[in-house]
Amino acid sequence: MEGNPMTAETTLDKVVADQILEAVRSKFDLQSVSDVEIVAIEVDREEHKIRIELSITTSEPPEALAKSYFGLTGKVRSALGKDWHGFFPVITPQFNSNLHA
Repeated sequence: MEGNPMTAETTLDKVVADQILEAVRSKFDLQSVSDVEIVAIEVDREEHKIRIELSITTSEPPEALAKSYFGLTGKVRSALGKDWHGFFPVITPQFNSNLHA
């Protein structure tokens, strides 16, 4: 691989991405969550961060989602496993309303 190894693009394999998704889904265990997706994952080797952008579609009020968000980082760190233990997950959820008129 050419280029600076500290800033080289790195991706997580599908198994780890699936484990992250399962951790997020289990943490936001709400009746009305109809869809949880990982929009993007970016590994920053220089800063030892993994940026994870989520899309969550739900009809739950923001307050319920905020309560579920507490502790999410720990669950995602566990899902990353030992290969990524030195990296800190930065999780950015985008909540979409699933309200029907």
